[in-house]
Amino acid sequence: MERKVLGKIKSAEFGKISDYPMYMGLVLEFTFDGDCHVGDGGKFMTNMGKDCKWSAEERRLAIEERMDAVYKLLSDAKVRTVSQLKNKPVEITLENKTFKDFRILTEVL
Repeated sequence: MERKVLGKIKSAEFGKISDYPMYMGLVLEFTFDGDCHVGDGGKFMTNMGKDCKWSAEERRLAIEERMDAVYKLLSDAKVRTVSQLKNKPVEITLENKTFKDFRILTEVL
């Protein structure tokens, strides 16, 4: 069952994931309903590992796609840096209590 909740970006970091150093990108965590929180599920991550079986073109396109998404996110939030995303209002879509998607509430910025 799909459910939409209002919340805020709790944290925003760009870099490698400690447990999976082959993945790099933006990692977001959201807070909603008081003390509930959920991560973005790797929405902005790309496998940068040498063992990844991508062609150079597939890899380039994946990186380009993620950076375009980060650029749009920063533009929607009216910020210049990832760290400025913290506390921005969002609408989070959950499906069966699991993160599905989100959007910046541009109408209240």
